[in-house]
Amino acid sequence: MSEVESIKRSGAAMHRGASRQDWGTPPEFLAAVEARFGVIDFDLAASHQNSVADRFFSEQENSLVQDWTLPHVGIAWCNPPFADIRPWAAKCESVRNLPRWTLLLVPASMGSLWWRDHVIGKCQADGIPRIKFVGASEMYPKDLACLCYGFGVAGHGFWDWRAACPKQP
Repeated sequence: MSEVESIKRSGAAMHRGASRQDWGTPPEFLAAVEARFGVIDFDLAASHQNSVADRFFSEQENSLVQDWTLPHVGIAWCNPPFADIRPWAAKCESVRNLPRWTLLLVPASMGSLWWRDHVIGKCQADGIPRIKFVGASEMYPKDLACLCYGFGVAGHGFWDWRAACPKQP
């Protein structure tokens, strides 16, 4: 493969769909999320092994066809499969006018069409330092973003979640 071909086929494009899609969210990151936003009531994309809340939609339930208005839910969390973010961001945007927050952890793909269509001006987008997902042997190789969809929320910034993380005894 030539250098030009290698550049064209790098990163996710080279391995699309070949990587594991069910990494768990690190507990220390979740502690910082809950310290900032409140207790997570519902996990929108989970399994019994990696759910961050007692209530969740499993892969078998297909979260993307479920009703996300979810009465009696304060904070909804979503660490979706990263292979195709567009439908997840679109679904979060569709519930952004609810009087609660929906949080979405995704690669910070600011040049992508899904980012343009479903993030800019539609949620609070905070870049975060790279994290090591539960079960992974090393840090995720791309920058990430924590997107907060909710009534009247929009903007962007950088969140140093490690500084906000509750200290362990």
